[in-house]
Amino acid sequence: MGRLLTAVQSEETRAIDSPDWRATHAVLQRVEALYWSAKRGMFEETLGEDGLRGYLGPQWLANHPRVLPAIQDLELQIQDFARQA
Repeated sequence: MGRLLTAVQSEETRAIDSPDWRATHAVLQRVEALYWSAKRGMFEETLGEDGLRGYLGPQWLANHPRVLPAIQDLELQIQDFARQA
């Protein structure tokens, strides 16, 4: 989760003073909410049925491919956790 937070924070820094900043900041807030929900054991409830990419917004992700490695890492962690449960 930390890698995703860092990746989105980097995107937000790049977007300062651009029209994309507001959307990027909203994604950062969603990632922070997801982080805290995971700490409280409510990750799946927060994520919902759309999965991680749907939760973050497919259009935003399409415009910010630098975060995809962090997304893929977290998706693998989610899959590993589901297999162990």
